Amino acid sequence: MSKYISIFFLTLMVSVIFFFLFTNVFDGGDYAETAVYTFGSIIVILLSFLISLMYYLINLLKRKF
Repeated sequence: MSKYISIFFLTLMVSVIFFFLFTNVFDGGDYAETAVYTFGSIIVILLSFLISLMYYLINLLKRKF
């Protein structure tokens, strides 16, 4: 289980780094920017969870067959 937790945090850190690197490219200054950061952070966390869950399911299927 610790393998999947480390995969989750690794993908989370890489995604957050990419998220903040690419937001500097699109420097706006609008009020909508806060909403974009909020929804973007939520999406990054959920996708990191889904990636680690997919690794878990793939390994579970490998063990069964």
